[in-house]
Amino acid sequence: MDDDDVRRMLGKAVMKEEKLERDIVGSAVGIVLNRRRRARLYGATASGLAVAMGATALIWATGSSVTARREQPAASTTTAVSTSTAAAADPSAWDKDHDIFYRLPGLLNPLLPKGMSLTKSGTVLPNTDFWLNGPTGTNDFTLSAMTKSERNKAMEEGCVVGGVCSHHDVPGGTLYIATKNFTADYGGATGWAVGTAKQVLSFGDEYEFVPSAADGMVVDVIMSGTVSFEHYAPHPPSDDYQGSWPPSPAPAGAFDSSGDLLSADAFAALIAKPGFAAVTKLLDRHSPVDKATLARHKAADAAIAAAVKPVLPPGLTLAIGGDQGMPSEAELTLTGPSGANEFSWTAEPQVKNWHHSQACQSHTLANCTAKDVPGGQIEVTHTSQTAAKQGYPAAYAPGEADTPISGADVYKYLPDDPKGTIISISTGEQIHDIPWAATRPTTGVWAETTTPWPPAARTGEAFDAGGSLLTVDQAAAMVRHPGIADIVRTVTAATDPLDGMSGLQVWQ
Repeated sequence: MDDDDVRRMLGKAVMKEEKLERDIVGSAVGIVLNRRRRARLYGATASGLAVAMGATALIWATGSSVTARREQPAASTTTAVSTSTAAAADPSAWDKDHDIFYRLPGLLNPLLPKGMSLTKSGTVLPNTDFWLNGPTGTNDFTLSAMTKSERNKAMEEGCVVGGVCSHHDVPGGTLYIATKNFTADYGGATGWAVGTAKQVLSFGDEYEFVPSAADGMVVDVIMSGTVSFEHYAPHPPSDDYQGSWPPSPAPAGAFDSSGDLLSADAFAALIAKPGFAAVTKLLDRHSPVDKATLARHKAADAAIAAAVKPVLPPGLTLAIGGDQGMPSEAELTLTGPSGANEFSWTAEPQVKNWHHSQACQSHTLANCTAKDVPGGQIEVTHTSQTAAKQGYPAAYAPGEADTPISGADVYKYLPDDPKGTIISISTGEQIHDIPWAATRPTTGVWAETTTPWPPAARTGEAFDAGGSLLTVDQAAAMVRHPGIADIVRTVTAATDPLDGMSGLQVWQ
């Protein structure tokens, strides 16, 4: 699934039944968007064993020291763009993310073609951090760089079905090109005005430079944007259609009727400029971050600690996660005497026409229980993930495929007051060391002998064998605190000032 797949799903979500939208489109697409943004920025590549755990936790079964193997692309014999700046200890995902956000425009803008500039994206979706601005419009713009040894297959997304893909030699290596236009009926939805189903609404293009030198840096750019807007039929596509018609317009985003602002040749010229070495150094996930970024991290942790002091149970602390390898879905870590949980929370207005005793009826998730509390209900949802659900059963020790590996819990307060605020607290953690088989599987992603075996038993995510650090009563007390909504907003702002969101948002 590419960025435009996600955008199309979200744009058409209003054409689906509301309950299904929240259960499937909301949580699943949110996970995809958040994971892709981080994976591109840090150069992380997830294997087929990477899965989303319930509503909040993502367990990267490859471990922090393993990179999924990719096929080796063709390459020439000339010089690479730059070399890796690997450090003894990699910066945390949060630090690298913020370092790129604050410093990339200053490094890249002087190198861009005349009339172009990089700025913070003006919208939450599609979930990229930057816009490329030009004389004719804007493009969503995602730039990444990593060592060739960590990424040895061309293209982030691969050649999208129906797209146009090619490659050719350029100074220093090979340039791979993939372009795709998306029509109104992409995905099979109906409801378009006569003659507009094949109207091109958006595009997604990717260019990737693969250096010849083994120690060079692979540089990848993905651009996307809207080129025209939908035209809907006068009436809904079916008699049982739920919702308003025509659907509400999608949030304003990058728009350029002419398509991409940066051609493949312009990209090749850009990365060949001497000043671009500083850009690849910044994007390299191993490179150290600026002191100003570290100071922001320290200040954010102090603000979070002060904000949660009135509501956090004794013995627990909340801070920005310190993951060192594969990026965590939740940027906050809840730590206690027995271990740690990934942590996220949200505050949102109570839904229209909600009535007491409707807890666990707004979604189709299993293992949901409801508890009456003064002023409303607490909805508690627990999910767990076994090794077997991650695929490749042969990768695990005999009899261990059904062992629960991770868990996730959501505590959701539903107030009786129609003008009240819904508070959701989500925790997730690895609860069991991964029981890898003694011998390497002969099929699947682990069959390649160049991949270390066995991988790490722990994934680099929060670990607590006991599961959630919060009891139901503790979570109930937190979500019902009179000032909890303001606390959530304060922590969210401190955690992620880039886009105002704290890790993975839980939609239910």
